[in-house]
Amino acid sequence: MVNGAADLPAGGRSGSRETAPRFLALGLPADVRGQLARATAHLRGPGAGLRASQPAGWHVTLAFLGELDDERADLATEVLAATLGTVAPRPAPRLWFQRAGRFADRVLVLHLADEPEGAFERFATALHTEPRAAGLAVPDRPFHPHLTLARARGRRRVRRGDVASLRIPTSSWRPDVVGRWASRPTSGGSAYTVEVELPWPVPG
Repeated sequence: MVNGAADLPAGGRSGSRETAPRFLALGLPADVRGQLARATAHLRGPGAGLRASQPAGWHVTLAFLGELDDERADLATEVLAATLGTVAPRPAPRLWFQRAGRFADRVLVLHLADEPEGAFERFATALHTEPRAAGLAVPDRPFHPHLTLARARGRRRVRRGDVASLRIPTSSWRPDVVGRWASRPTSGGSAYTVEVELPWPVPG
């Protein structure tokens, strides 16, 4: 089942030509998201110095698609469906949060690990090459599987103490869907929303 796309006419969404930054990503299962939200509540509490991401928008990016209108975004969804059907490992690799870290002093992140090791990266690589083969100008960005928890705000930078303060949940999970997401500006930065979800194939 494709969530959010069942009523689309061929070639686009009711003629809409909205353009937005889009990307392919995994959301978090509700139980894992809840555990992580409780463990990182101090990042979103009163007086928190960093600009925290909101649990509802937490995701693990697989491939940036760049600025796409709705018609091109639907093409990306078709490519995603084909890639899931032919390239995605079955079953999906098991994922977990391996460690906390920083990107320079600007972004507080959780790095992910997978089992079998490397399966996640190989799938993400296909999600870069297959859209390009279909004519989409996918930006060439290195793949570092991570989840963004917070960003620097003003003069407040991400410090080593911010990393050390995190208590990382130990839960692991297997993804069961892959989503096409969009980023749209808000008064507080950007809001990340899932537009379409496709099931990760199971063995059989």
